[in-house]
Amino acid sequence: MTLPGAVDKKYLFGLTAGIIAAFFFMQETGAQISSSTADHVDTLTYLSGNTARDPLFVFYQLDGVSKPGSLTATHSSGGSYNFEWRKYNPAINGFDPAFSSETGTTSSTVSNLDDGGYSVRIWNGSDTDSTLMSWVMLDHLRDSIVQTAEGTLPGYLYTCDFIGLSGYVFPDTLVYYDLISHDTITKPLTFSFKWTSDNSDLIIPNDSTILRPNISYLPPYRDTEYYLTATDQFGMSDRDEVFYESIRTKAEFTVEYLDKVTGEFVADLTGDWSAEKGSLDAMLTVRFTNESLNGASFYWVYLDTLGGVLEDETTYDLETLTEYTYEAADKYYYPYMISSSEENCTDTFRLDEAIHVVPSQLTIPNVFSPNGDGVNDYFVFKHQSLQNCKITIVDRTGKVVYKRKIEDIYTWDGWDGNMHDSNREAPEGQYYFVVEATGYDGVEYSDPTLREQRKLNGGVFGSGGSSGGTNPDGTETASNNLYTGWLYLYRNKEGF
Repeated sequence: MTLPGAVDKKYLFGLTAGIIAAFFFMQETGAQISSSTADHVDTLTYLSGNTARDPLFVFYQLDGVSKPGSLTATHSSGGSYNFEWRKYNPAINGFDPAFSSETGTTSSTVSNLDDGGYSVRIWNGSDTDSTLMSWVMLDHLRDSIVQTAEGTLPGYLYTCDFIGLSGYVFPDTLVYYDLISHDTITKPLTFSFKWTSDNSDLIIPNDSTILRPNISYLPPYRDTEYYLTATDQFGMSDRDEVFYESIRTKAEFTVEYLDKVTGEFVADLTGDWSAEKGSLDAMLTVRFTNESLNGASFYWVYLDTLGGVLEDETTYDLETLTEYTYEAADKYYYPYMISSSEENCTDTFRLDEAIHVVPSQLTIPNVFSPNGDGVNDYFVFKHQSLQNCKITIVDRTGKVVYKRKIEDIYTWDGWDGNMHDSNREAPEGQYYFVVEATGYDGVEYSDPTLREQRKLNGGVFGSGGSSGGTNPDGTETASNNLYTGWLYLYRNKEGF
């Protein structure tokens, strides 16, 4: 006769598992105990002196579903037998009176069984009389995450820089009894744990073998639902969840620049200067688009090369487009933004590269051809970061044919070759130009001797420009200055 122990501790569990038919065959008698509804079958061993190995039938208790134990005893001969079922009672170190008896049948099934040890005697009054032992466990595995009554992560488990997740399972031990010595046998249950979340951007510890799985790391920027799934050695699983409302913020912004040529904000402007394409000129207007996460207020600071604050402001809406205009040329600027969450967590974002407002430059051509062919039809400058500009053009007699004070050089189309902005075309030939300009970096663009040479001297300017040319008397002009000089106007040259 084989006699071992009883399951006494309840277990909490969750999640579904497939139902299996479980069978356990006992000894040479041909008798067996089986269960068609058990979810798992294991074997229990006893203390020294009791070498029996008896079956354990595990029944998963899913959330909201109670599944009682059910056992069936049969004999392989197929004849008629008598069956008598008893339950082990640790309080008396023995078995209670029979709770089920059947006679003259081939098998016997008992249902609605609780945790514990169950013996069945099988006999026929002649050559068969044996007792089999088995154990029933109603697996109530439950795992739980530390949380508030509202299902949220407690405030003491997270800060702006840290988040802690803590979970546990219950119960953690299987208890049964040695039926010879009646000693209590404790069998610790083993578990595996897996943390997951609804945030695909997170990388968190996954598997652990400890009973209380605790993890910590930087908190996420977004509200996150965390899940803890525990699985015991029998295959029973349960999942608990907790909600974390993020208090951490991530500061971030992108930059666009105002193209003075098109009047549109663009992501990139060239540092190469030309009259046809916008560049990073002063005054450079910059638009900052706030792309921060989980921020409630945003403090903007604009810095020059020395780190001095040029201007600061605070915004409270992600939709607010922040703009700033940098006036000084040939400088590097380092703007940054501090995002603050409602819980006063902060984060700072700086550009990877400084905003470089390019230095002033000015180049003046010495020839153009206003013939309407779309090529070089206007007398224009190549310029960069110019604050103001004045231009005077005279013919070989000293008569002014064009004069303009250019407040915004980007709005100036250039001289079209007509007299005083009229419809009268200036004749083909040589003209003398005088240009004065100031850069936003303070650089002066002018002929240093211009004041002494304002008066015409026989129709000849005393100082020629680098553009060169020929004086009315046929002599060559001097070429010691870029901003005064001779200009040639062609009328009939195509493609020039």
